[in-house]
Amino acid sequence: MIATKTGRVSITDMRKLLNKKAGSTIAYNLNESNPTDVEEWISTGSRWLDSIVCTGKLTGIPIGKICEIAGLESTGKSYMAAQVAANAQKKGFSIVYFDSESALDSSFLDRSGCVVDDVLYVQAVDVESVLEYIEELLGTG
Repeated sequence: MIATKTGRVSITDMRKLLNKKAGSTIAYNLNESNPTDVEEWISTGSRWLDSIVCTGKLTGIPIGKICEIAGLESTGKSYMAAQVAANAQKKGFSIVYFDSESALDSSFLDRSGCVVDDVLYVQAVDVESVLEYIEELLGTG
């Protein structure tokens, strides 16, 4: 524990303590470069939705963040995911599509602008499996 004359610990001292304890940088000053900073975005294909995602800025989905598309049946989740995937491919990103409903077909992706040969499709059995697969893929660097 860090103690000061006033009994208060400074944010800087707490950050240093946590980083030392972890052996790597896990605590950040948000006014400096930190992992919450988003510098690049992928459009959803809808200017309206892009502006909603980032409070009025025409941006889209933040790169480097986990994003879930959820909604009721037949509300356009797959369509939006395909649009984001196509726009991500245009920026040079690889696409891994986890499908829990086994409803996706390659012609749908093709019509949405995706290069189907460059999409890895994973039929998801349950959410726990998807999380394991994502961890495995992220571990491959």
